[in-house]
Amino acid sequence: MSKYELLLSGKASFSLEVPYRLFKTGNTGKQPLYVYLHENGSNLSITEKLTEPLRILTGYHLLIQAPYPDIRANDSGRAYFWIPDYEDEQTITAAREYVSEFLQEVIDGLLPHIDAGRLVLIGWEGSSNQISYFCGTRPHYINEMILFGGSVNRSWMEQDSKRYKHLRMLGLSGKDAEINSETPEIIQHWLRDD
Repeated sequence: MSKYELLLSGKASFSLEVPYRLFKTGNTGKQPLYVYLHENGSNLSITEKLTEPLRILTGYHLLIQAPYPDIRANDSGRAYFWIPDYEDEQTITAAREYVSEFLQEVIDGLLPHIDAGRLVLIGWEGSSNQISYFCGTRPHYINEMILFGGSVNRSWMEQDSKRYKHLRMLGLSGKDAEINSETPEIIQHWLRDD
């Protein structure tokens, strides 16, 4: 029987390439930047089809695929997730922060090239925790958030409500959570009421 000795233990970083697409609809001048975080288990091409009716809204439309692939699926229909299937809350929160840093880096990289006047974060039930975390930790960054079929997880928000006073939230549930030809009108009306 041989003895062995642990020489080194550590952690190493890795990067994932994550696709995104930026569309523009409408006139020149300051326009909203709509950032879409798709449902867990979806992918960028599915999200592009789902959000097509919303891209009649004047502004910039940024679709970002979640970074973590489902390793069991084939490439053509691969599903992507915002957070891997972790069990402990500390690891989940660290992963949410890592993804939020990634999202902020993508948005910050685009802002010098577009004339965005406000940032509207849009997501679905499966992305609501990531959206809630992003808004809770970066409230100065977001103007509005829209959730289809999801609810805000306020556990990441501090008790000091002044930090979130400017943040407007719209939750669409039931039949309103299904995107159809009336959905852009609902969103436009809500955005005008600020």
